[in-house]
Amino acid sequence: MKWLAALVLTLSVAPSMACDVCGIFLGIQPHDRTSSISLLWRARLMEGTLTWSGTALDPAKHGGHGNEGITLTGSDHYREVYQGLELRADLWLAERFALLVSVPAVNNYRAVNGYIGTDVYGLGDPLLLGRYLVANTKCTTTDERTVHRLMLGAGAKLPVGRSDLTYRETVVAEDLQPGTGTWDLLASAEYMVRRGRNGFGTTVVGRYNGTNSNAYRLGHGLSSTVELFRRWDLAKGKLKFIPSLGAYHEWAGRDAELDVIQQGTGSSTLFAHAGSRVWWRNWMLNLTYQHAVAWQLGDLMVPNRMRFVTGITYNLANKN
Repeated sequence: MKWLAALVLTLSVAPSMACDVCGIFLGIQPHDRTSSISLLWRARLMEGTLTWSGTALDPAKHGGHGNEGITLTGSDHYREVYQGLELRADLWLAERFALLVSVPAVNNYRAVNGYIGTDVYGLGDPLLLGRYLVANTKCTTTDERTVHRLMLGAGAKLPVGRSDLTYRETVVAEDLQPGTGTWDLLASAEYMVRRGRNGFGTTVVGRYNGTNSNAYRLGHGLSSTVELFRRWDLAKGKLKFIPSLGAYHEWAGRDAELDVIQQGTGSSTLFAHAGSRVWWRNWMLNLTYQHAVAWQLGDLMVPNRMRFVTGITYNLANKN
């Protein structure tokens, strides 16, 4: 069962970015219980027009918690792009225990009415996630046997990335800083079931955010993914191709400042999900695209439009 893997979430987009609700993207492993090293690139686009019912000084969340030299009118068009390059190690330290270590470098960009108010680069917040294999059915007879796998995880995001950067002599908003300046707790649950070449996977990842030195706390997050997939063996079994289709949902709670809930924050977004994984020997190429199809947002939130993740993984050993 060298090819069997857990089918799990992708945040991605962006471990360090506040806009990536849970801060984790976990791709399929090319080999079951095998350590690996990955290099991932991810991007998220948020874009929309916000209409102000209050004063022109009301700042938008994901449009900034502070003034960045933009004169707000009654209606303002926001465009935000979050990108990250992530170095990851998924290390199996025991038969049932794996430790995921992720270190991202990010670029966060925002323009309002065509004016670039933020364009910053920096090291993001690394994360550690320990995952325990609760149940795993190994395929020891034919390829048609039903197999399943359940993993539970817990970890933390560390406040290493800069959270005090400025752009054009103005402090960048909390949402757009490379780091959050907080210790955040993470939890995950992954389940996959397969019979023959067809399978189903689901993952839930939660994030409980801390409060930074400015007494600001970003909203807690919960992400979930469901996927249907099929495996194709090519080149006499040396090349394996697994496309997948499904859905991805993000929920973000409301922010708080000085323990006061910030009205107009918080969001819920549903994405259509399409993925493709290709294995060749110990190498794997991953492509994932998620397109926002429905959302419910606070008045100060800019809509998500799409998420994209691609990366290459190398397996360090073949244990099975």
